[in-house]
Amino acid sequence: MKFEVVLKKSVTKDLKKLSKSDRIRIFKALKKLEDPFSLDIRKLTGIENTYAVRIGNFRIVFKIYFDRKIVFVTRIDKRERVYDRYKKLRDSRI
Repeated sequence: MKFEVVLKKSVTKDLKKLSKSDRIRIFKALKKLEDPFSLDIRKLTGIENTYAVRIGNFRIVFKIYFDRKIVFVTRIDKRERVYDRYKKLRDSRI
């Protein structure tokens, strides 16, 4: 099942700040997200249809819209930062 991978505008800005080798590795993973279940993805608890995939030190956080067949990448960041920010988002919804 093929999905269209769409990047949030802030994600494209964040990618420009990374080293060339990290960017290449992440772009390869983004290409594989066309079939998100081919990767070792993990569901983020407390946020509907939101998943993460590990790429070295980085995490790609994305939402899957099954009805439109879209993978919407919302965040690419280092592990130590990305989960704290999503925890704050989840806690603010409670």
